[in-house]
Formats: sequence, C-alpha cells, structure tokens
Amino acid sequence: MANKIGLFFGSSTGNTEAVAYQLQAEINSVDGWECDVHNIGASTPDLVLKYTHIIFGIPTWNTGELQDDWDIFLPRIAEMNLSGKKMALFGLGDQNGYGYNFLDALGVLADEVLKQGADLYGMWKNDKYQFEESKAKIEDHFMGLGVDQEGQSELTPQRIKDWIQQLTAEFAG
Repeated sequence: MANKIGLFFGSSTGNTEAVAYQLQAEINSVDGWECDVHNIGASTPDLVLKYTHIIFGIPTWNTGELQDDWDIFLPRIAEMNLSGKKMALFGLGDQNGYGYNFLDALGVLADEVLKQGADLYGMWKNDKYQFEESKAKIEDHFMGLGVDQEGQSELTPQRIKDWIQQLTAEFAG
C-alpha cells in the first residue's frame, strides 16, 4: 500500500499549478508513494485533513502578498488541528523583481500551519538564490522548496527531483 500525499496549490497564472503537477509526477515515480493534487480554491479543510502527508504550494504576489485562493483559505487553517500531520511547502517567487520579499507568502503559510500544530518537513537550502529578504528564510534554509520560474526556470526540474527525494525520505523517517 502506497503512502498517500495530498498536494494543495493555489495558482492564478498557472505557474504554481504546473509545478504542482511536476511534483506529483516525481512523487508518483518514487516507490511506495502516491500523490493526489487539489486546487486549494476548490478544497475544504475536511479534504486537507483526510491526509497525513500534506504539501501546500503557494506563489508570492506583488510585494509579499498571498495568491487570491490562499488569501481566502488561510483563515480556515486557523480553525484546523494539524497536530500529527507531516507537512511540506513549496513556493514560487521572483528573486530578481521582488528580492525584498522573495517567497514571503511561503513564510506566511508556514507560520500558520506551525501555529496549528503541523510538523514541517522539506526545509530547503537557500544558498543558490539571490535575494535580499524573505519571510520564508530561517538561517540558511527556506521553510520549503523555493521555485523561481522567472529567473531560474532551468533549475526547477532538478530542484523538484532533489526535493522529492529529500521529502519522501523525511516523511518515511
């Protein structure tokens, strides 16, 4: 029986959705793992809580703002008990155009799931990025996978592969 991951994304331009499906394909290629993908705009807290392993994907808009679907869903997280849930996050941002708030939405989302008792996995080294500030940064890591489809799209496939290898090992541990 495969370990099931529920992946929930919000996307306005399609970039985060595309990365979500790339992550799903990579997860499904790992022996013993399976991934269901859901748009957070059409999801409920009950659907999220159905999973023990959860991935949330969020882009950062403008100067550190949440994507619309996440802006609506975020207050619902405050009412959820995420204790015992193994969670991971990925975020999209533009480090060149928005280097002073790169992946800020990822940091906001991470803070909220941690407040609700989730265990956060998939911390990602930030040494291969060029940015000034980020709410998603803790020392030399982001609180999840950072993806920059604007300035480093050529690095995305390998980052996804490496992160899923790291994440499935952490989830299994």
